[in-house]
Amino acid sequence: MMILEHEVPHNSQLAFAKSARLKRVVENLCVEEFYKEGFEEIITPTFVYGQHQKSFLDRDVIRISSESNNQISLRNDSTLEVARIITRRLGRTTKQKKWFYIQPVFSYPTTELNQIGVEYLEQDRLDYMLDLSIKLFKKFHISPILQVTNARIALLCTKHEGLDIGLFERQDVAALMKSPLMKDLIEINDKESLKSYLPKAPEFLKDELASLLELTKNLEYEKVVFSLLLLAPVDYYKGAFFRMFLGNSFFCSGGVCSIDDLVTCGFGIYTDGVVHYLLKHKVSL
Repeated sequence: MMILEHEVPHNSQLAFAKSARLKRVVENLCVEEFYKEGFEEIITPTFVYGQHQKSFLDRDVIRISSESNNQISLRNDSTLEVARIITRRLGRTTKQKKWFYIQPVFSYPTTELNQIGVEYLEQDRLDYMLDLSIKLFKKFHISPILQVTNARIALLCTKHEGLDIGLFERQDVAALMKSPLMKDLIEINDKESLKSYLPKAPEFLKDELASLLELTKNLEYEKVVFSLLLLAPVDYYKGAFFRMFLGNSFFCSGGVCSIDDLVTCGFGIYTDGVVHYLLKHKVSL
């Protein structure tokens, strides 16, 4: 029987030489910008009490038991940890609201995902987060598609139109297109089409659609698309959120978060996806 002494578990991350150097350059570019913007760094524990984490819709928490038989998990969500540590543990010792982190998250069985993220506590400033993320990707020489939506739109449609939420979870476009309203919403993909549709939008959607126009009105970026029927990837995104990608390369996601009684906003850059893209397309930084 062969012993795989040097095998790397599936979806674990290995970087060396050029990829490791590029990863460090990407991180340093971000850190430089974050300090300019008044952010401070936080490094949260890799191990956390299980009840402090919430599962992503597409992730499983890695759980172990402590010596006193308490449920412990590997960190699978930095946003939750940053928000709760600052407000519950450090709240009396710092008034700082702008934080960044550079650390991995983990999911079952052996997935490791390196992230560079920021959180702006007690702020609903997603326009600022959009501008900051665009600025960083210009430094990376990557021009991804910026996909913007509002998590409440799909939920309101299920409530008012009697549609099965499973259609939205599966993104079953063929089934959704059978509804005239869903067909209209699916066909909206840019500012102009959203502006022209807004006057005839049903009353229960007007505020949410208008909020997207307001969010992006001053955004100086050409590759903005609206995808109005997406559900939030995490349960603490209650309103607007965004994603950045090119083809099958997924780079970044962010939004306005509601965690316990705290409102915050931020984003996470998926470092491994950025580095892989830069290496594949031979982009030098």
